[in-house]
Amino acid sequence: MTGAPATGDRLAELQAAFEVFTGATSVLEQQYRALQAHVQALRAELEEKQRALTASIERQRCLESQALRHSRLAAMGEMAATLAHEVRNPLGAMELFVGMLDEEVADRPSARRLTGQIASCIADLNHFVTNILDYTRLPEPKRTLVDLDGLVDDALLAGAPALGPGVRIERRGAPGASCALDRGLLLQTLLNLVRNAGEAMDGNGTLTITIEPAERWVRLTVADTGPGIPAGREESIFAPFFTTKERGTGLGLAVARTAVAAHGGTLAIRPSMGQGGAVFVLTLPNGAWASDGTTNEGDV
Repeated sequence: MTGAPATGDRLAELQAAFEVFTGATSVLEQQYRALQAHVQALRAELEEKQRALTASIERQRCLESQALRHSRLAAMGEMAATLAHEVRNPLGAMELFVGMLDEEVADRPSARRLTGQIASCIADLNHFVTNILDYTRLPEPKRTLVDLDGLVDDALLAGAPALGPGVRIERRGAPGASCALDRGLLLQTLLNLVRNAGEAMDGNGTLTITIEPAERWVRLTVADTGPGIPAGREESIFAPFFTTKERGTGLGLAVARTAVAAHGGTLAIRPSMGQGGAVFVLTLPNGAWASDGTTNEGDV
């Protein structure tokens, strides 16, 4: 008859069973931790995809809104261009008749003041019509090598009435710098910026124009010491028909940005670094710049 197992054998069996149980528990714990990590990764991936989907939906809404706005602006632009063409002819006749009337009343100062006011109003309307036409048609730059200092000189000369005698002008940059661009388009752009600066400073302050040529770009900065642009309106001021002036058309900066964009450049406003006023930065591709007047057409 076989005797009962020895106590030592039972302990060995219990120990072996306990080791098996401990090993199985350890494996289960590892698998549980791995499962938790996988669940967390899936949750993070899901959240990321939800954020991406939300952003995509928001971008789609923005694109649809922009497309609708552009469509409305295009329709409005076509209508404005038609009206501008129709208005320009009678304006030309009115300008001619006022000039003739001014000669008729040359010996009557009070009457000449009235004809002068009429002529000024006609000039404002002509400027408005010109801005509408410039904005509604896409400019095609006719590039020539232009002396930038001379371009700034002409803009300051044409903009002198808006600046007034109380505005001090500072010039900074590289004498003799030149760039391949459409002189007429860029002159009008600079003139708009100079006039805006003069009106903002109300006849007193400092206008600083800086020319910064580099290997691939030219940067022209127009800075004034006026009240500056209200926070949150940095981009609104470039929208067509947006203006803070009592007699402004709201097209000057829109036309200026269009002209710069036609050159492949940018027109933006940047902070004035605590000095007050507005700082407009005009950046143009500059493969053709050279201080000695030479040009590299391959880089234009």
